[in-house]
Amino acid sequence: MKAALLTIGNELLSGATVNTNASWIGQKLFRHDCALEVQITVKDSPIPIQNGLDHLIEGKPDIVITTGGLGPTLDDRTQKAIFDYFDAESLFDEAYWQDLSTYFTKKGIAIPEINRSQAVYPDRGDIIPNPAGSARGFKFKKEETSFFILPGVPREMQTMMENYVLPWINDKTPQRIYTRKLRTSGMGESALAEKIETIVANAEQIEFGFFPSVYGVDIVVKGKNSSKVEETISEISKILSSIIYATSDDNIEDIIIQLLIEKGKSISTAESCTGGLVGHRLTEVSGCSNVFHGGIISYSNQIKEEQLGVEKMTLIKYGAVSKETASEMANGVRKKLKSDIGLSVTGIAGPTGGTEEKPVGLVYIGYSNKDETIVKKMQFGTNRTINKLKTSQTALEFLRQRLIKSH
Repeated sequence: MKAALLTIGNELLSGATVNTNASWIGQKLFRHDCALEVQITVKDSPIPIQNGLDHLIEGKPDIVITTGGLGPTLDDRTQKAIFDYFDAESLFDEAYWQDLSTYFTKKGIAIPEINRSQAVYPDRGDIIPNPAGSARGFKFKKEETSFFILPGVPREMQTMMENYVLPWINDKTPQRIYTRKLRTSGMGESALAEKIETIVANAEQIEFGFFPSVYGVDIVVKGKNSSKVEETISEISKILSSIIYATSDDNIEDIIIQLLIEKGKSISTAESCTGGLVGHRLTEVSGCSNVFHGGIISYSNQIKEEQLGVEKMTLIKYGAVSKETASEMANGVRKKLKSDIGLSVTGIAGPTGGTEEKPVGLVYIGYSNKDETIVKKMQFGTNRTINKLKTSQTALEFLRQRLIKSH
C-alpha cells in the first residue's frame, strides 16, 4: 500500500512549530506495511491545499492523509478547501453542536460562536470521530484513492490514526505484516547501523527502519514471516543488548519505574542544568509515586550547599560542574529525601557559560546508593534545549544500567 501526506499550517512553514506529525505518521505507516512515498507541507489557504492534493494524487497513492487546519480560528481554512475539492456541500450537525456546548459548559466556559465551524460536516464521505478533541475528521474517496482529513494537534491526530486510520489500513492489507521494535539509547545512528550491517545485508524478506531522535534510535523490523522477524530481532538484540532499553513503545522512564518497583527501590533527583526535567519525565509515569520520593532543583551554589549538603570547599576547588559536585549532590539528595538511590545532574547547558577547560555541553551525572557513588562525564554540543533533553535521557539510561546491575 502506498501513502502520501499533506501537512497543513502556516506555523510549520514559518518554523514556529516543528512538524512532529510527519515523523510520527511515517513511523506508524512503516510498521503497518504502508509506504509513505511523499510528504509536502503547505500554508493553510485553499489554493495551496488543493494544489497540494492534486500533486499528491499524481503518484496514484492508495491513501492520502492530511493534518492541520481543522480548528475554529480564522487561520484554519482547511475544511472549506477540502469540501470544495470533493464538491461536498456543508451541513450543520445540530446534535454535535449541542454536545460541544454541553462539554464547554461542564468546564465552566461559554462556547465561542466561532466553534460552530466544528459542527459542520460534508454531505458526502464519512465523519471520523475525535475522542481527544472537538475537531472531527473526514474520509473521502476519489477514484482509487482514499483521503483521511485529520486535525493537526498531535494528541488528537494520533488518537484518530490509532482508532480509525491504522485499523482501516490493516483491513485492506491482504497479508499480515509482522513488526517488532527495539528502542536504543546511547549510540548514534551510523555507529549503530555499522554494528548490525551484516544482519541487515543478509536478511531476506525483511525490511528495516531506523528512526533517530534526540533520545536515541528506534529500530523497526518487519516482514511477512514472523519466524524470520523474531530471528532477526534476536540477532540484533545479541549485538546491541547493552543499549536496548525496550522492545515495545515504552519510553525509558516507563522501564525505569518498572525496574524500581520490581527491585523495591526508591529514588530522588538533584538537578541543576536540566531544571527538573529528569524528575518531570519520571513523574509522567503512572505509579511513580510508589518509588519517586521527590527532587531538588539546585541551580545555585547556595541551594547545593544548603539543601544538598555540597561542601563549600568542593564548589570553590572543583566548581559546580564537576565530578566531585555531582557526587555530593547525588549523595545529598538520597540522604535528605530518604531514598535508596540519588540521581544528580550538573552541567553547562549553554549557549553561554563555557570556558576552555569546561566547555558548553559538559555534563556530570551522579548515581548514589548506600554502597557506591558513581559519576559519568558527558560532552554534548552547544544547543541548550538539545543539551537538556540529551542529558535527561543519558541520566535515565545511566540509572537503568545501574539498576540492571544491582541486586
